[in-house]
Amino acid sequence: MLTLHFNKEIFINALKANKNMVTYLSTSIALVVTLIIHGLIQGNLKPEFFMYAFIVSVAFYIWAVVDQKYRYQKQSNSTE
Repeated sequence: MLTLHFNKEIFINALKANKNMVTYLSTSIALVVTLIIHGLIQGNLKPEFFMYAFIVSVAFYIWAVVDQKYRYQKQSNSTE
């Protein structure tokens, strides 16, 4: 059997350090799982749906990164 071993502390610390990444990864996984379940129920599971879900997830992650940088810049300007 293939065993997967990783250091849990390193993984947990990485998740705590980048909360946006955790949020958008979990949202992306939930979106893909929802697409799979919906596609299996409806019977129209298409690869394009997964491509759209990936594009939307990337767009929201980019939006979060830009928003975080803008807020940091705005806070640093207001404290000066």
